[in-house]
Amino acid sequence: MRKEKVFITDPLLSSIPKMAQKRFPKENDQIEWMIANSGEKEELLKVIPCVNIIVVGRQQITRELIQRADKAYFIQQCGMGYDNIDIAAARSRNIVVATAGPAGVISVAEHTILLMLAVAKSLPLAHNSTIKGDWLFPNLLGHVYEVYEKTLGIIGLGQIGTRVAVLAHALGMKIQYYDPYRKSVSDLEFPIKFGSLDELLVTSDFVSIHTILNEETRHMISKDKLRMMKSTAYLINTSRGEIVDEDALADFLEEGRIAGAGLDVFGAHTEGPKRGSKILSLPNVVLTPHLAGSTAEAFFRNYYVHSLENIMRTVRKEAPLYIVRQGE
Repeated sequence: MRKEKVFITDPLLSSIPKMAQKRFPKENDQIEWMIANSGEKEELLKVIPCVNIIVVGRQQITRELIQRADKAYFIQQCGMGYDNIDIAAARSRNIVVATAGPAGVISVAEHTILLMLAVAKSLPLAHNSTIKGDWLFPNLLGHVYEVYEKTLGIIGLGQIGTRVAVLAHALGMKIQYYDPYRKSVSDLEFPIKFGSLDELLVTSDFVSIHTILNEETRHMISKDKLRMMKSTAYLINTSRGEIVDEDALADFLEEGRIAGAGLDVFGAHTEGPKRGSKILSLPNVVLTPHLAGSTAEAFFRNYYVHSLENIMRTVRKEAPLYIVRQGE
């Protein structure tokens, strides 16, 4: 019996075969696992022509790679975002692409609230100064802020944006959103207002980004859009760094034209802030290294539940879940 060649492109996902043997021994007997040593492009180009299923973490799966994937019919992205995969190229080769669906929703939503609270209450400054022996109570008195009754503007009311809205409502925030693809909010049991992007930016105390990255949303938050925000407002981004003009954001933060930012994403899909970047030296930011979807619970759901089950469905010749559809 011919075995399915399943190629894991990211060494961080190397434990998936062990979990497959434990949870799906029958299907696992039909698989020949191949795990990248480095995940670098040169290695992927050598291996990818002979594989049937490609399991992706952080790597860029470019048109060049997909055109060499002569035997591939399925790509499993181990995460919700798929901007690292050339979807058009995959479709041109009849390769199905699927994500891990809602695996990281809870984790990312909680992290969003964390960043909002941390930046509004100057948590890094308070913590770092206290452990150094500096008592900044007089300096911070009256200069840290509640989120209660503040207006939260959510850009992208998908699964994560909706979960953020639920948590923010529990904190007593007023919620508004911009999402041209969300037709109804009748499923939500609290007031939530739709507005244009410009209206949201002008009127929100916190702006939180939860849209996917594509050509429509790249640099959606441009210098002109940042100019619309209140000087007392905070920008939160746990989606993708390239949705925001990061250089313009750093300038606005440095000049005090917006109050602060909480950022978990920077630049391209797997990048951190550039060394020497202005954003790293600003006192009014809270920065985390793409941790929003990386809790132990989300990790398990992502790799060992949603992604692994999709791989096994495909091996059984069943349709995978969370397929990236045309136009998404």
